[in-house]
Amino acid sequence: MMLNGATPLYVQIRDLLQQQIEQGVFATGERLPSERELSQAYGVSRMTARQALQLLQQSGLTQSHVGKGTYVSRKIDQELRELTSFTQEMSNKGLHPSSHVLVAELQPADEGVAERLQAGIGEDLVLLVRVRLAGGKPIAIERAHLRHASCPNLLEAHDFAQESLYQVLQTQYGIHLVWASQRIAARMPETYERAVLEIGAQVPVLSLERVTYDETDHPVEYVRSCYHGERYQMHTVLRELGQPSVEWRYR
Repeated sequence: MMLNGATPLYVQIRDLLQQQIEQGVFATGERLPSERELSQAYGVSRMTARQALQLLQQSGLTQSHVGKGTYVSRKIDQELRELTSFTQEMSNKGLHPSSHVLVAELQPADEGVAERLQAGIGEDLVLLVRVRLAGGKPIAIERAHLRHASCPNLLEAHDFAQESLYQVLQTQYGIHLVWASQRIAARMPETYERAVLEIGAQVPVLSLERVTYDETDHPVEYVRSCYHGERYQMHTVLRELGQPSVEWRYR
C-alpha cells in the first residue's frame, strides 16, 4: 500500500501495522518488521519507522525488546460493564480458556475473609486457587473463597481445571451471581507470581479484590486475583454527569 501526504507518514505506517495485527497477518508473539525493514519497504527514514513502532507500542499492541525487536503482544481487554466468569469472558473473545488448580481445600475463615463473606470466624470455607490461561498462556492467578455450607461437596464432585465455577454454582446449587463490588490496583508481583505468570522482573500486575453477590444481595464469593500486566487490560466508559452511564453494580 502506497503512503500519501495527507497524514504524517509514521501515523500511516502505524495504522497499516495495526490493521495487519487485527487481521491476523502478524500473530501474538510474532516479530514485526524492524526499523530498517520498514524504512526500505515504505521509502521513509529510520526515524519515521521508529516513531511508527513507538506509537504502535503506546496502543498496547506490541512490546519492544532491546536488541531483539518489536513483538505483537495484544492484550486481552475487559470492559467493566458486566459480571462474567473467566471462562465465559475468554470464550466470548475467541480464546480457549483453561485452568491449573494449585489449591482446592477447606480452610477455616480468618477475620478478614469472614467479614467479607458474612461468615463466622473459623467457619469452613472452600479455597480454590487456580492459574487461569487463555490460549494456553497464563493470564491470572485467582484465589476464591466460598462458604462451604452454601456449596457442600463442591470440591469432591467437580474438577475446576475443566469446569466453570460460576456455572457449577448456578446449575448444581441454584446460586445465581448477579453483581459484584471490585477494587483494582497496580502493583509489582511477588516472586512466585512472576514465575507462575511468566512475568519479567519489572512488569507490574493488576491486582483485583472482589466480593460477588447473589440475587438476594448475600455475598457468595470473595476472590483475590492478579493479572499479567502485559497480557490483560480493563476499560470502562465515562459520560458527562447527567448522561446515561455505566452502572457500577455489575450485572
